[in-house]
Amino acid sequence: MNILKNFAAFFVLFLVLISSANAHMKFDNPPFRGDNEDTMPQPPCGGFNDVNSTAITPFPVNEGQATTEFEDGTGILIYSYAPNSNSTFTPVSDNVQISIPDGTGPKPFTTPIDLSKAGAKVGDQGVLQAYFTDGKNMTWYQCADITVVNPLKNEASPFADTSEVTFFVIALASLIIAF
Repeated sequence: MNILKNFAAFFVLFLVLISSANAHMKFDNPPFRGDNEDTMPQPPCGGFNDVNSTAITPFPVNEGQATTEFEDGTGILIYSYAPNSNSTFTPVSDNVQISIPDGTGPKPFTTPIDLSKAGAKVGDQGVLQAYFTDGKNMTWYQCADITVVNPLKNEASPFADTSEVTFFVIALASLIIAF
């Protein structure tokens, strides 16, 4: 019976160690270049400094939003923009205060982005950088490749978002069942 208890304790410890080895920050939207906790402290893009040409995402010049998920940590998140990874990054968001105690994450933070603060124009291709620092000894970087588009909804956008479609399907199914 002690073997089973020892195995269970080891298994729980193993799961805790595995979960703590994962990155504490993940740039969710737009899609990011890569994620490696060992290289995340390396500027400008956490060790992923080459353009990910398969993940270049249309992003509005203003009225955009970026989402980064945090497992834990306390510090400041800011988004910046540059024409490429070798250029100077210019802030395009307000500072976002992050405070997530260990074991309570993950928690997404969605932040308004205004690329015009960095002089970006419709048609430009560039890099959106998520930069997090605790102000002491920890700094993380992640980047996403974007093409700057008009803030108006483009033709590729669906006429309704997922929640509207879901509501319509549920309402229609309810009517069918009722009759």
